[in-house]
This record gives sequence, structure tokens and C-alpha cells, in this order.
Amino acid sequence: MQQVDAMTRTAFVAANQGTGGRTSVRPSLRWAAGLVTLVVLAPVSGVTAAGVPAAPVTVRDVDGAYQVTATFTTPEPLAVARQVLTDYEGIPRFMPDVRSSRVVERSATGVVVEQEAVARVLFFSKQITLRLDIQEHADALCFRDRSGKSFIRYEGRWILREQDGHAVVTYELTARPAFDVPGWVLTRLLKRDAERLIERLQAEIHARARAALPLTRVTDRS
Repeated sequence: MQQVDAMTRTAFVAANQGTGGRTSVRPSLRWAAGLVTLVVLAPVSGVTAAGVPAAPVTVRDVDGAYQVTATFTTPEPLAVARQVLTDYEGIPRFMPDVRSSRVVERSATGVVVEQEAVARVLFFSKQITLRLDIQEHADALCFRDRSGKSFIRYEGRWILREQDGHAVVTYELTARPAFDVPGWVLTRLLKRDAERLIERLQAEIHARARAALPLTRVTDRS
């Protein structure tokens, strides 16, 4: 991990090399520290803390909009995965970079959630602000940012399905930043940030399923 960070740091300097041997880091590159509320560093190994394989993540640049896609499977039931994904106000507990997550509106079909997060890389940090309109369907959670403060476009969905009693979750995000940043830098950051997001979700799903087991057994005996 230190080697990867050192490579990223070298790239920041090289991309901003000025005359006279001086370097400067433009504010737009500082923003590249991490774009998504859902973002942090990627796991080193191919197995998550919950003991399941890490989900492969793909990132594509399509006319300046970055499309992130990943699918993962957990041994836990779909109901537990959905419970974690819809625990909007509990997100800061298992996603430390999210400073606040507050439900400000509820309707029969969804919620509006305001989030504040801090994105970090190396010595730089940036506050990210989102106002997410989330539509809750039986098999998907679709979200779109309505604030426009940190992104020109920020929308995606969590697709939920069950297979042999296990949860299969697909994550899709399209993000277009409201600032200039080298595409290769943004692609690398989005990829590793999405990987860590999924790792933490898998760990939380696993933890909640384990915590619910004793209660289920007591209920069955009664």
C-alpha cells in the first residue's frame, strides 16, 4: 500500500512540474483525492475482512463521465444486505469518511438523504456534499445527486437479487466531476475507493447477520 501511495504522489508531482524546478498542486488535483461519498483505499489482498473474495471493480471513462461497476456475493440473506444499504443515517458508523448522513424527506417510494464526507489522498482532503434522491424498489435502490455542489452528474443504483439463499449485489455509479482532473488519476482513485466501499459493506453485512443469529435461535425455541 505504501508503494502505491508513493507512485500516486510521484504522479501528482510529475503532472504539476513547473519551471525552475518548482512544483505546485492545483486545487483540481486535490479534489481528485476521492470523489465519492462511498470512497476510500482498496484492500491489499483478494479476500475481504468478512472472508469472502474481493469484488472486481471496473471503471470506464465515457465522454468525461466515469462509470463504475462491481458485483459481489455474500453468504448472508438478501434481507440483511438491504438492511445495511438502507441504513442511511447509520452509514458514518461503518464508513468513517462519511461525516454525516441525514434523512431529510421520506415518501412512499423513497427518501432524500443529505451527506457530508471528507475525501482524502496523501496530504490533501476535500469536503464532498451530496443531496441524494433515493428511489427504493423491490430489487434496486436508485440514487441521484440533486445538489450539484461536488458533481455535474452523480447517479447510480444498487441492484439486489438472491441466489441459493445468498445476496448478490451489483453497484453501478456514473460520476462527472465539476472540475478538471487527469483521467488516469481519477480512474485509479475511483477503482480503489469503490473496492474499499464494497469491502466495508460486506463486513457490515456479515457482522449484522452474526449479531442476529442468537436472537433468531431464541425466537425459534419460544
